[in-house]
Amino acid sequence: MSTLEQGSPEARAIPVHAVGVDRLRRGLLPLVMMSFFHTKRSWDDAIRSHGITGSQMGVLSRIYDQPGISGAELSRQIKTTPQAVQLMLTTLERKELITRHPDPSQGRVLGARLTEEGTKTFLACLTDTVETDRQLSAGLSPEERKTLIDLLDKYVSSDPKTSR
Repeated sequence: MSTLEQGSPEARAIPVHAVGVDRLRRGLLPLVMMSFFHTKRSWDDAIRSHGITGSQMGVLSRIYDQPGISGAELSRQIKTTPQAVQLMLTTLERKELITRHPDPSQGRVLGARLTEEGTKTFLACLTDTVETDRQLSAGLSPEERKTLIDLLDKYVSSDPKTSR
């Protein structure tokens, strides 16, 4: 039997059962997805006590790094819709974690800044994030952890739609 070229019409026509369900379950896609959900669940659990979600933490992080950032720029950076960002900003403002004021150089554009409580919440979540990272990689040696990070960075960077 000849070797089929990966991606060829003949290879794509092979029924799933011929490849083996176990092999598919141990492929890149399912392992990356399982890793994502495990990591996200662990992170969400760690920051939940601070009253925010992982997505809100991501927004607080951008505002911490870039005080005065606009909703439109946040939307571009975190690759979500302006409407979703506005909803998050409104929620964070209602929780008194951020304030929004017109940017003098941009006219009507509102820039977001962390409040004192927002900074405290962000830093507490950051501490919990570091601890969660430590727990998630506890079974890896320092070299394995570095290799995993390097490989995941390479994997994510290979997608032209992803910027880090």
